[in-house]
Amino acid sequence: MSLITSGRFQTTVLGAAVALACSISAQANTLTEKMTLDNVTVFIRGAELFNSGKVTLPAGESEVIFTNIATGLNEQSLMVEADNGVVVQSSGVRRDFLSENVSPEVESLKKQIEAEVREQSKLNVQREVIQAQLAVLESNRALGSEKEGTSVEQVSQMLQLVNGKMNELLMSDIDLREKLVEVEKNINKLNNQLEEAQQKSAQAVNQVVVKFYAPKAASSNIKLSYVISSAGWVPTYDIRVDSITEPVKLGYKANVFQNSGINWDKVNLTLSTGNPSEGAQAPRLSPWYVDLYRQPILSSKSARYDREASVPMAAPAPVMEMQEDRVVQAEMAAAERRAKTSKPLSDYVVTDVGGVNTRFSIALPYNIAADGKGHSVLIKQVDVQGDYRYVVVPKLEPDAFLQVQLKDWEKLNLLPGKSNIFFEGSFVGQGYIDIRRVKETLDLSLGRDKKIVVTRENEKQVTGKAEFFGNSVSQQYTYTLDIKNTRKEPVKLVVQDQVPVSKDASVTVEGLKYDGATFDKNTGEVQWSLDLTPNELRKRGLSYTVKYPKDQQVIGL
Repeated sequence: MSLITSGRFQTTVLGAAVALACSISAQANTLTEKMTLDNVTVFIRGAELFNSGKVTLPAGESEVIFTNIATGLNEQSLMVEADNGVVVQSSGVRRDFLSENVSPEVESLKKQIEAEVREQSKLNVQREVIQAQLAVLESNRALGSEKEGTSVEQVSQMLQLVNGKMNELLMSDIDLREKLVEVEKNINKLNNQLEEAQQKSAQAVNQVVVKFYAPKAASSNIKLSYVISSAGWVPTYDIRVDSITEPVKLGYKANVFQNSGINWDKVNLTLSTGNPSEGAQAPRLSPWYVDLYRQPILSSKSARYDREASVPMAAPAPVMEMQEDRVVQAEMAAAERRAKTSKPLSDYVVTDVGGVNTRFSIALPYNIAADGKGHSVLIKQVDVQGDYRYVVVPKLEPDAFLQVQLKDWEKLNLLPGKSNIFFEGSFVGQGYIDIRRVKETLDLSLGRDKKIVVTRENEKQVTGKAEFFGNSVSQQYTYTLDIKNTRKEPVKLVVQDQVPVSKDASVTVEGLKYDGATFDKNTGEVQWSLDLTPNELRKRGLSYTVKYPKDQQVIGL
């Protein structure tokens, strides 16, 4: 039988063959290359990752799939560069849902579970051995009691020996069962934790797909960078003072965190300052106002305004804090908007409200796991000269706080952050460095010093009760302060107190006596600056009289 083919059929077969050949050629020109993460610039919010690789391309167009790419990258920030005459035609991000993306936390939990399961198997084997030994002993006990010609004494000795051994084995079996219960609990806990970790890391693996054109076959060095949001760093400080006669040892550190889906292994870190957070540390006096009580008007609108007017105006600081919070939130939102633009995030680092923006390039390679936890990175250690003093506000707290006043603090490039304070070789607590409220000097709080003893007592014998003179009432207040330096060296001490400030002309504060202190009539703050020798005791007094109409009620006292 002969096969007859038409011209149309031949054309179809030829087209299919050509298409198949093109498909095979296209597949042959699709390469896969794992990128190496070399450098990372970490910002307060976000990071920019710089990768490198090398590809060998044939002449013409080629498609390369780059792996080891972080999750959550900003596609608009993706930049690909090639050398040796190779042209980057296009690039994009593809999510590979088939590849398993196992986080370091998941890997660690799986290893822990495997170890517990092995321990469980060992304990079960030991129990099986004990059960086999018990069976042998039981058979020997029965055989010994039935064996003829054996004296009662021999049978008794054998049974005693068998029973003792069985008792030992049974007690060992109890111990093994208790251990198995604990192992089972650990396995259940680890499985629950593993399930939670797998849910958190259940995200597609990113790949970057790039089309290249090479005029001729060539090898090309590839540079690839992009921005992610799941990283950042938090500034922290170690402040060490060995003696108030020596400089402050300041350690500037960063807690770097990232949850990008890939580990940063032996990368060169660059830390860039960004949006600071707000905080406060030591007690701070606010103006103390007194005013006359006003009967609220019945009108709902007027009553609301009247209530607002009758509240003491002693809290301008929270309003300022709210305004600063809005500034910080606006800066964070602006940073996120900048991260969505086509330029790299490093082009959008701006000067912070309270200081200068700085980039810290770390010479040593670091390993930062993708676990979302903070990894401490030392930025620098410096000895800082400053003037030491103690500050005490006995009206609020009897303890004196050691402070160091740093000049030229702008050169330190500090950000607001928590500080770990060590004084005379011991950890004394945590403080906070806030550079947004600095005037001439940066005052760092170094903790409490119990060796500065300050008491503030109300002199009841001098303080008079309310006295009525005509249409007015006078109330006298008198306080005595005892201040003692029990340290072995002289100290400078600032003692702060205050008197009320009147907001109504009919309420007056008069007869003010403050024993050589400075007085700010706008805020009512009274301040003594003292130089105390070792074991020196000083006494200071504060008194004033508040006078107001007798038919009115004063609020704020």
